[in-house]
Amino acid sequence: MSTIQDARPDTEPLNIQYSSTQVRADALLRLQRTHGVVKADRSELTESFKMLRNQVLQRMRADGFNLLAVTSARRIEGKSLTALNLALTMAADYDSAVLLVDADLSGQGLQSMFGFDGAPGLSDHLTHGTPIAELLINPGVSRFVLLPAGQQAVVNSSELLATKLAQQLIREMKERYQDRYIIVDLPPLLDTADALAFIPQVDTTLVVVEEHTTSIQDLENMTELLAPFNLIGTVMSRPRQTEKGAKSKPAPWYLRLGRARGA
Repeated sequence: MSTIQDARPDTEPLNIQYSSTQVRADALLRLQRTHGVVKADRSELTESFKMLRNQVLQRMRADGFNLLAVTSARRIEGKSLTALNLALTMAADYDSAVLLVDADLSGQGLQSMFGFDGAPGLSDHLTHGTPIAELLINPGVSRFVLLPAGQQAVVNSSELLATKLAQQLIREMKERYQDRYIIVDLPPLLDTADALAFIPQVDTTLVVVEEHTTSIQDLENMTELLAPFNLIGTVMSRPRQTEKGAKSKPAPWYLRLGRARGA
């Protein structure tokens, strides 16, 4: 397996130099125009995610954690936007650097949002041994890199995420990225077996639920499935409205962080 290079310099604030990382400076700008993605401003969206960031960082630092998974019950409930916005606001903290991992190997997560379709990523490392250093992408934000899902959707994704190679990769990321935070965008917990195959490897999990959409039954099922694992809390998202009032992809900006039942 490839060695993950730590690019942290000796001076503060933390300022990662992307000597071997692909830089696509316009990728985030496009998302900010078309999705509910945080910007360097004082908007309600940005301030909400800064509050979420502060709560998450306080809890992770108190427990010595650096690897957080984000999931939801079903698709289109805001988990990927939540993972991205949390990662961006954490990277804006001068003492933090963030690696955002798209572990939704169906190709319907962050990689699709960024428009990186066909880009090699996590699945290429796990199946072909492609070095991680060749897969990371910086979308034009300091102290932030993305590991895409991979070139093609994977049929046996839950088995792939449970392999010893995947476990070894997570261990190495945690050990070599001790001064960084790793956020993993997982597939929906109740739609596939992928999330449960991966969650045992992470420090803690953040669950996204959508206001007026996530059912009580789904909440109860998630609580039962996640009971054996460390759950940092839940985030409430609510749907973003189009100009005509029709529901579109959810923008997770109504945020509540709290221990879920059974956590």
